[in-house]
Amino acid sequence: MSITRIDQANLGFVVLACLVAHAVPVEVLLFSYAIFGPAHYLTEMSWLHDRQYFTKRRYDFVPLAVLGFGTIFAHNVLNMDIGRAYIGLVLAFFLAITMAFVADWRYRLPIAVGTTAVGLILFMFTPAVWFFILLANMVHLVLFTSVFITLGALRNNSPYAFATLGALIVFSTTFFIPGIPSIPASDFALGFGYDLAPAYQGFFSLIGVEADNPNIEKLLGFVAFWHIYHNLNWFSKTGVIRWHEVSRKRTVFLIVSYLCYIGLYAYDYTLGFQALIFLGFLHVVLEFPLNGLSFANTGRLLAGRLRSA
Repeated sequence: MSITRIDQANLGFVVLACLVAHAVPVEVLLFSYAIFGPAHYLTEMSWLHDRQYFTKRRYDFVPLAVLGFGTIFAHNVLNMDIGRAYIGLVLAFFLAITMAFVADWRYRLPIAVGTTAVGLILFMFTPAVWFFILLANMVHLVLFTSVFITLGALRNNSPYAFATLGALIVFSTTFFIPGIPSIPASDFALGFGYDLAPAYQGFFSLIGVEADNPNIEKLLGFVAFWHIYHNLNWFSKTGVIRWHEVSRKRTVFLIVSYLCYIGLYAYDYTLGFQALIFLGFLHVVLEFPLNGLSFANTGRLLAGRLRSA
């Protein structure tokens, strides 16, 4: 499929994601987590691994994985407060950015120490705290997805990609307009939806809404809109980024792992969701170097456009 066709399909995916997220907000989010979530995380981590996680050295991913796993373990298992647990995420973020751009240890170590120190100082201030609290969910879904779309639009000069970005922004606002009807969630889905809501408590708190707010369904719909589009976008670009080109052994491992997650969800949705949190968080952290490079390349292309204007 050509880039143009993929961009056209993605514009359609935005419309589709918006419609289903409005119609059945809770159910579509639960579906996206259970069906798309493990498939996306497993295939992207496999793709990142084959590209050395977009870092300069082969084993750079190891400290990132340790910090990512340690952060979510401290918060979700040891019940450490988010202010202390997420220090590991701050360290991983700035270490990953350094690893994406600097290979020489003579420069890498002091730069990593310096940027991390700045990050920890920033973490003392409210805007930075919110950024890192939301980094593993809404920042990843909204900001990083938008940057990837912008980068592709600039590289390919694609009007459909620019239209997709605009549609995402416009349709996002519809979830904050009162009175748009939706199909009431079933008691079964709503029960799991309320169990899932605390995972986005940082986002809800930022906009002044508690997880037990009666409008939580629409806010979960906003999350569902971005979550389902984020996943459809990933799978639509299979022919471009070629994440499916792996060995037979890797393919078997991915399929078996996926089926294990589906089995957990089938047995107990809450258990499956809790297990997937670790995989999802790890995939977010291991994507940090690519995020850094994408921001840099987007900035470079935008600067070039401005100079030539």
